[in-house]
Order: sequence, then structure tokens, then C-alpha cells
Amino acid sequence: MRADHITPVFYYYYSKVFSVFIDWDHWNIKDPVFPEDALIWFTYGSKANSGTGSDIFGLRPNRSFSFPLGKFATVFETEIYAILQCAYENTRRAYKSKWILIFSDSQTALKVLSGPKVTSGMVAECLDALSALASLNKVTLAWVPGHRGILWQ
Repeated sequence: MRADHITPVFYYYYSKVFSVFIDWDHWNIKDPVFPEDALIWFTYGSKANSGTGSDIFGLRPNRSFSFPLGKFATVFETEIYAILQCAYENTRRAYKSKWILIFSDSQTALKVLSGPKVTSGMVAECLDALSALASLNKVTLAWVPGHRGILWQ
């Protein structure tokens, strides 16, 4: 991946376009029930000796995508890239007036996306994609504990 640092930019207006939810108590139920009318997506970024990559998995709709990212991406970049690709996929599907839930096991990624200061070009691109998606839909980013035996993580 290319260098990703940009001159710091403050994105105050993004904070009200989509919501971010980080709550451990929600996951005390091993397999929580999701709202029937929501589109449910899970994102995942990883780094191993063989390389890095991002995955998105749709519970509703039933779809999955994988994105190899080479050997040099950071885990943070893979997590943000997964959320970015999920936003693009939902935009490509031209959803309107839907509730879109995007789950990530990266609290760091979610906190950066909900914060006002951006120093990464990919984070800025992700914010733009989420903002565009949220202009036509209700978009919620939510944390899911990773590697805890919860389905889809």
C-alpha cells in the first residue's frame, strides 16, 4: 500500500451523519438477535506472515468479499479498508432508506472514524464513503468483540 499520511484535517461535520456504537454489554448474549429490517455486515482486517487483507461478510444480504492488500499494510489500514469497501458495496447496491449495520472488531478504527481529526487519506476516503451512504440510509458502525467465539468474527 502507498503511504497514507496526510496533513491533519478536522472533520467535525461527519460526527452526526452516521453513528458509532461501542458497548461490551451488547455482546454478553453469545448470538444476539439483529433487527429484521436491518442489513447486517461484518468487516475484518488481518495481517499474517503471508500478507495482509480485508474481508467483508454480509449476513443480510448473504455476500462475502476478500481483498488482498500485500505485505506492508498495517492491521489498522486493513480494518479501515474493510469498512471502506463495505460502504462502497452498499453504495453500489443503491440502497435507499435502509438501516445498514456495519460491525468491526477494531475499536481503534471505530474511534478514529468517530473522532474529529483525520491524518490518513484512507480514513478521509472512508468518512466520505460513509457520509455518502448515510445521506440516503441510516448507517450504524458497531463494535463486535473479535476472537471471542461470536459468530462471523
